[in-house]
Amino acid sequence: MAILKVIRLGHPALRTKSKEVDRKELSTKFFQKFLDDLAKTCVKNSGAGIAAPQVGKNKRVIVVHVDPKNPRYPNKKPFPLTIVVNPKVLKKSKITKEDWEGDLSVGIRALVPRSKTCIVTGLDRLGKPVTYRLDYGFHARVFQHEIDHLNGIFFIDRVKRKETLSELKEWKRYWKNKKMLRSRLK
Repeated sequence: MAILKVIRLGHPALRTKSKEVDRKELSTKFFQKFLDDLAKTCVKNSGAGIAAPQVGKNKRVIVVHVDPKNPRYPNKKPFPLTIVVNPKVLKKSKITKEDWEGDLSVGIRALVPRSKTCIVTGLDRLGKPVTYRLDYGFHARVFQHEIDHLNGIFFIDRVKRKETLSELKEWKRYWKNKKMLRSRLK
């Protein structure tokens, strides 16, 4: 397995709508290796998720992996390494919550509103239908974030309060665990 290069904001692949993966392509050794490489890239970069466009491949594939050993998400409920092909948000709650998001393709964090729960359908790596009922807010957030990538949408496009946009270094310095600063934004 190889670690793929994560492309950065400004690369046209990140703003391009991705194409569905057909079952024939999915079954090839080449594509199966790509899935392995994408998963390894997510883990090695300490991501909670990654989408194929982030490595320059405009195919509808996401990887989600919330590991409590990940220093970026130490207090989050675990979610096993999961590959979803052609994912779709079937349903999402009308109740939203604003929380911090970041991205492997951009060194920025910001508060982003997302539905607290959602149902996602798609295929597993073998082409079998899968459904995920995501009742835990962080997991629902990660799936929605990664599926946005497949449609050429960045989390920064969804930010309502632009004053929360922060480079990662400044976010760690001024925002992370700073309840007083966060309360000023309410």
